[in-house]
Amino acid sequence: MLFILLGVVLAVTGGSCGIMEPGRVEVVAQEGSEVTLPCPVSPQSRSQSPHYAQSFQWVRRLQSAESTVCRREKSGLMYRGAASGLAQRISCAVNYSLHISSVRDEDAGEYACSLQINRRTIVQNFMLRVVRVSFSNPEALEGGPLTITCHMTPQPSFLKVSWKLNGQDYNTWSSLNREMTVDKVSQRHRGNWTCLARHWVGAKPQIAEATQALKVKGIENPPLDSALVYASVGSSATLPCLFSQGLAPNTTWMRLSKGSLSSTSTSSSPPSGGSSSPSLPRSFVPQAASPIGPCDRSARLDGVDVGDEGRYRCSGSVEGRLVEREMELVTARVLSSSSKKNPGLTLTCKLSNDREVTSYEWVQVTYENASVATLTHVQEGETLRLPKPTVDDIGEWVCRYHGKSGLLGNVTYHLQLMGGLEAGGMEGHSSTRGALVIGLGLLVLLVLLITLQIYRNHRRRKMILPYPALENIIHSLANQREERERQQMNKKKSGPVEERV
Repeated sequence: MLFILLGVVLAVTGGSCGIMEPGRVEVVAQEGSEVTLPCPVSPQSRSQSPHYAQSFQWVRRLQSAESTVCRREKSGLMYRGAASGLAQRISCAVNYSLHISSVRDEDAGEYACSLQINRRTIVQNFMLRVVRVSFSNPEALEGGPLTITCHMTPQPSFLKVSWKLNGQDYNTWSSLNREMTVDKVSQRHRGNWTCLARHWVGAKPQIAEATQALKVKGIENPPLDSALVYASVGSSATLPCLFSQGLAPNTTWMRLSKGSLSSTSTSSSPPSGGSSSPSLPRSFVPQAASPIGPCDRSARLDGVDVGDEGRYRCSGSVEGRLVEREMELVTARVLSSSSKKNPGLTLTCKLSNDREVTSYEWVQVTYENASVATLTHVQEGETLRLPKPTVDDIGEWVCRYHGKSGLLGNVTYHLQLMGGLEAGGMEGHSSTRGALVIGLGLLVLLVLLITLQIYRNHRRRKMILPYPALENIIHSLANQREERERQQMNKKKSGPVEERV
């Protein structure tokens, strides 16, 4: 018992030669990242001196052999081992930690740190595991197979893996998920694949993750089939077909309708199919040249018309494999209606396919100084009713349609002065128009009477002009008649006065 107490005292005071070797520490790092293996330093020893260790050494254990990674002698001389292959990527800090940059899969394994303090040696063992994600083809071709693997080196005895794609859960935890196979790769598989690897260190689970980006060669825009392209009737529209950078396939455009198709090719190959197949619109223009480059095989419609809506297909051959994408052109227009029973104007926003539409919005556009446009929100809903349109309502009415991701598109209706107001059947304007018609009628009648009187005077003068004497007689008779009328009027006025006298 006395010898045991004496040994403990000597170990505490540093007066004996001993080796302290704690348990192994697990450290997991992603391939390509940076990792630090901390060498243990007791607070009591650190408080004595920042360089309390006389010497320290980092070694790597490969099977039964050991190789020195870095070492500092008592003299302060620093040594880096060249045989380990880490010389250019490691550094030993002042606190005796080992820092490894750009971790590789071959860096995984056992490491040990030993500190020499007087006659005592402290040893700490580490297990460095490296986790990484690999693809059977880092640039997979659309429609082909792909294998995705999650590696952890050294591999623990029990490992469960789950996957995330672009931050979203792809599958659940399973020991069978370490290797995953995709039969037909599509653009939905493009992005960052994250492997979540869970293993146990003693009784505690430890989760590590690694992320790798996957590129899928093919048609990048639209990324998936059944994409909707919105265009208002009368405007131009672009049907996108953008291949991956570096690809310049021979592209064919087809229009699909109820299972039938017609095709036009940007190459010299003629379209196939029977004469009964629907044809592409007259305004359809395959875009052979683009500022983006030969990978852009988008098509254009110079003027969308009613009836151009429907499904279209862009296809091309890439590395011997047919890559194609279907999309649907959705046309939008505003229908106006009015009736005598229901005076006013009704505007309805009409789309050939409204499956993605969640809401409608009506906006009035007014212009100040013919250049500055002001947008005024009017109401929500597919239909807009103007009970009594006024002059202030003349101009542009815009129907905006929204989806879950935001604004999908818009269509404009131009309300004209005569067409809009007359179609509305407005009562106020109808009464004003009636008064205007009556006034114009009276004015025309007055002009006719004046013209008739002038004509009669002209005829009379024309008849009398050859007989001057007759004109004098008629003039005298007219004067006499006027004189008699004045005398009669005077008698009537003076007669009652004389009787009273």
